[in-house]
Amino acid sequence: MTNPYGQQPPYGQQPGYGQQPGYGQQPGYGQPGQPGPQAPPSGGFPGPHSGGFGQPHPYGQPQPGQQPYGQQPYGTPPGGYQAPSPYGGPGGFPGGPGGPMFPGQAQVVVPGSQIQFPGGPSMTLATMGSRFLARLVDALIIGLPMGILFAIIQFALLGNGALWVSLIFAPIMSLAMLAYEGIMLSTRGATVGKSVAGIRLVTAQSFHQPGGGIGGGPAFTRIAVMVLPGLIPCLGSLASLLVILSPFFDEQARQGWHDKAAKTYAISTKPVY
Repeated sequence: MTNPYGQQPPYGQQPGYGQQPGYGQQPGYGQPGQPGPQAPPSGGFPGPHSGGFGQPHPYGQPQPGQQPYGQQPYGTPPGGYQAPSPYGGPGGFPGGPGGPMFPGQAQVVVPGSQIQFPGGPSMTLATMGSRFLARLVDALIIGLPMGILFAIIQFALLGNGALWVSLIFAPIMSLAMLAYEGIMLSTRGATVGKSVAGIRLVTAQSFHQPGGGIGGGPAFTRIAVMVLPGLIPCLGSLASLLVILSPFFDEQARQGWHDKAAKTYAISTKPVY
């Protein structure tokens, strides 16, 4: 049957509105005098940036630093930029290595060893041995004279009211420790025991002031969280002991529960070997 629209164009020619110079004819396969398809790159497949055999990719070449089209790793935006995790550094904790920091929180440079506040130098954390030594010295400074005083009072009463003196001994000791550490830490950043052990407490506001205190709010908050649970009968002493041991539970910044409440860090003022 005769085609009413004329003859069918031979294979390789594009029908339409006439032949356009340079674009109207495509080289056919096996036609004499026509060149074959351009050889693809190694492996016999078209190149990663081509739209066919030897033809340039219709979307152009990738920009520097950008993965080739279709080869982006899953979850990585174009250009290679990777958004920071909203959950902090490795392990999902805020303030971890490479993670974002909350206000007043230090960046952990080396877990369990070094921290750094924004715009400040790297600081070495105090060891648990030095913190135990500081706590022992402070307990002797407060406990020894208070114990001698209460022993004298009990001996003077000779049993008359001695039980009453024993009941008020623990609260008075807690208040004495609260006043002693609160005043020393707020003005100097260290108690006598911490100075002997080479420890200084710092916050985001006080770390750049050598010998400066951490302020009344953080100082009294810290010591209150540690000693006030001891006023609870029976279980109070156990709660205070757990607070004292709580720095062992933090492998990143060695912050006890009282440190976390006050946003304080215990750093070393002496070389740590």
